[in-house]
Amino acid sequence: MDDAQREPEAAEQAEVPDGPDRMSTAEFALPRPPGPAEPAEPAEPEDEASETAETEPEEDGEARAERERKKAASLTRPDISVRRNPDATVFDMSSQRTREEPRPETPAAPPPEPPAAPLPEPPSAPQPSAQPEAPQGPWEAALPQSQPQPAPTTRSSGQWTVPWETSEPEPEPAHALVPAPAPAPPQPPLPEPPPPAAERRPRRRRRALVIALAAVVLVAGAVAGQLVRPAPDATLKMTLATSRHTFPGAAPALPWPAQGQSVVHVDGLGTMGASGGSAPTPTASVAKVMTAYVYLRGHPLRAGEPGPVLTVSPQAAAQIPMRRKRQESLLGVTANQRLTQRKALEALMIISANDVAHELARWDAGDERAFVAKMNAAARELGMTSTTYTDPSGYDARTVSTAADQVKLLTAAMAIPAFGEIVNHPAYVPDGGGAPRPGGNILLGQYGVVGGKTGYTDAAGGNFVFAARKRVAGVPTLIVGAVMAQRSPSAMGAVTAGQQLVAAAEGALTAATLAPANTAVAKVDDGLGGGAPARAASAVTVVGWPGLSVPVTVGGDPPATGRRGDRVGVLTAGAARIPLVLGAALSEPSPLRRLTRLR
Repeated sequence: MDDAQREPEAAEQAEVPDGPDRMSTAEFALPRPPGPAEPAEPAEPEDEASETAETEPEEDGEARAERERKKAASLTRPDISVRRNPDATVFDMSSQRTREEPRPETPAAPPPEPPAAPLPEPPSAPQPSAQPEAPQGPWEAALPQSQPQPAPTTRSSGQWTVPWETSEPEPEPAHALVPAPAPAPPQPPLPEPPPPAAERRPRRRRRALVIALAAVVLVAGAVAGQLVRPAPDATLKMTLATSRHTFPGAAPALPWPAQGQSVVHVDGLGTMGASGGSAPTPTASVAKVMTAYVYLRGHPLRAGEPGPVLTVSPQAAAQIPMRRKRQESLLGVTANQRLTQRKALEALMIISANDVAHELARWDAGDERAFVAKMNAAARELGMTSTTYTDPSGYDARTVSTAADQVKLLTAAMAIPAFGEIVNHPAYVPDGGGAPRPGGNILLGQYGVVGGKTGYTDAAGGNFVFAARKRVAGVPTLIVGAVMAQRSPSAMGAVTAGQQLVAAAEGALTAATLAPANTAVAKVDDGLGGGAPARAASAVTVVGWPGLSVPVTVGGDPPATGRRGDRVGVLTAGAARIPLVLGAALSEPSPLRRLTRLR
C-alpha cells in the first residue's frame, strides 16, 4: 500500500468519533522497533518494496480471503481494536482537541507472504511541529468521551476494518476553543433535614429535664416569695348589724331670737338649727377668740402651766390714754410690766382687754399687721369663708364674720385644753394680788356652759359665742352656739338669747343603745383570712335629736398580734366614741395561710 492510500486511511481513523461503544475500547499504535538511523530520502525503501511486491506472484483468492478474515477478526472485537498508526494521535481530554505529533515514517507493510523480509529501517528524524510533543511510547491510548454518540457502524477503510466509525464524521477544528460554562445562579439554602429519631429522643429527654428543673425552681421561688413576703396590714371591720341609726320624730324647734343671726351646733352630730341669714356682721370683741387661738397655736401652753413671762412694751403703755378715751375695755398695762402668758390670755378672754390683745400680736408676730395676716390665714384653714379680720381686738368695725363661722372657730378652740381652761373662769385674778375682775360670760356654770366670749360695739351690737357640755345617756356632748347682731345696749341681749338656745338644745338631745358593753361589734382582719373579734368596751349608745340620722363607723390601726383585752380601735357613733378591745388573742398568720395567700 502506497503513501497516497495510507494518508486517507490515517485521516479517516483520526476522525473516528467517541461514542458509547468505545467506553471499554483502547487504541494502540504499533511503532516499529528501533534500529540504526536511516539516511534521508525515506521514500526510496518504499519504492523498493513496491517493486518487490510487483515482482511477486499474485496470491490465490483463497489465501487472500483467509488473511482478510484473520485481520477482520483481530480488529472487530467489541472490547479492543489494534491497528497500525503511522502518525500517533493524542486526544486532549481537557479541551477535547485532537493534536497530531509527527512520527518517524515507516516503510510500507511487507506483502503477506514475501520470500524474504526486508531489513527493518530505522525511524526517520521527527519533523518539527508548532504544537508541543506528546509523550512517546509503544502504544497510544485514547480514553472514550462521556458524551453520547449515535450507534456505531462498520465501514472498511482500505486494509483495516473500524467498527466504531460513523459514516460522515464532522471534523473538529484543530484550534477550536470550548467556551467556559456559565456560572450557575445562586440557590436558596436547603432546609436542614430533621435529625434522626435516635438523636431526637435524647433531646426530648433533655428538654423534659430542663422543663422539670425550671418548674421546680419556679415553685421553690414562689413558695419562698410567699413566705418571705410581709403579711398585709391588719384592718378593722365592723360587724355590727347596722351602720347608721335614725332617730324617729320631727326636728326640734328652738327659740331663735327675732333679730340678728344664730346657730346651734352639736360636735360630732352637726347643726341642730340656724336663723337670721349668713351676712357678715361686725364681731366686736368676739374676734379675740381668733387672737387667742392663733397665739396658742404658735405658743402652746400645757394644762395648768403659767407659760413664759412677757414684758409690756412702752408703746402699749403709751396707747392707754387713747384707748380709755374711746371707752375700750382694758387691763391698763404699764411700761415694762411683766405678765405670764396664761395671765395675758385670761385678761384677753375674761375681761376682754384690748390693750393686751394688741400687745399679744406684737409679742407673736412683731407687729399687728403681720399678726392680722395670720388670723385671716387661720380663718381660711377652718373654712370661715365669710370672715375678715382687720385688727386683733375687734374694735374695728371692718372685722366681720357670721354666726356659722364663729361656731367653727369656737369648736376648734375648745379642742385646745389651755383655751378651755382659760375661758372657764368667771373672773380675772391678777398676779401678785388685787381685786378680781368679773368676766362678761354670766352663763358659766349654768346649763353646762363651760366657755364663751361676749362682745359689743355700737356698730356690732351684742354678740355672744358659747360652749356647753352635757352627758346624754353617759355620752359626753359638746354644744356650741353663736348669737350675733343683737340690737341691745350691751352684750347681755345676746347672752340671754344664748341661754334660751342652749337650754332648748340640751332638752332636744336623746340617745339610743345599739349594743351592750362587751359585745363583738367589729373584727380585726389580718388580710389572710384570719383575725380576732373586737368587742365594745362600753355600751354602744348613739346621741342625737328627732329626725337625725347618725352614722356608725369603726377606725383605728390594729396591731398584727395582740392579747385578749388589748385596745385595737374606736367605734364612733355620732358624738359617742367607744373603745374597742380584742375579744381573743390575735396571732400572726400561719405558714399555710401565708403560702396560699392571693394578695
